[in-house]
Amino acid sequence: MHALEAPASWLVERIMAALEIGTVAPPFRLEDLEGKTHSLDELRKGDLLLLVFYHSECPTCGLSMPFIGNLDRGVRSERVKIWGISQDGTKETVKFAEIKGLEMPIHIDADPYPVSQAYGLTNVPTLFLIDSRQTILDQRVGFTRDDFVRLARVVAKHAGLPAPDIYAGQEVPSMAYG
Repeated sequence: MHALEAPASWLVERIMAALEIGTVAPPFRLEDLEGKTHSLDELRKGDLLLLVFYHSECPTCGLSMPFIGNLDRGVRSERVKIWGISQDGTKETVKFAEIKGLEMPIHIDADPYPVSQAYGLTNVPTLFLIDSRQTILDQRVGFTRDDFVRLARVVAKHAGLPAPDIYAGQEVPSMAYG
């Protein structure tokens, strides 16, 4: 298929690719804003992790992160973890989290962004769904309304909960690029 004939989602996935589905997620150890160290090693059998990379100055991150916050509040479960990975300094990360209503553990991936590089990031937001074997089950770069709804359903089902309305009745654009 020629790129000019391709649907936008196909083109976005190839231009803004990150680690591929089925890849083993690179290990990392990062402190969250409360000083607790997190790593993939804490995933237990049956756990699911949604790893969300973002930057506060990214307009698409500003649009999409409140929806991630709504998802986090709507699927609280021992089997599901949602972690933010900020590419900002601590002060900016705290302010962004407060403004966007983020309550999940948020980690700082400081310059030169070793975790972002290990995950092959070219744009933010980038999301990875990782299972307890540390395998990437899904990844999304940028924002599409339908992809976020699908991720919310998958995560909620894994938690044994109904899918939350992550958009809380708001009008949301169908797509935004990082």
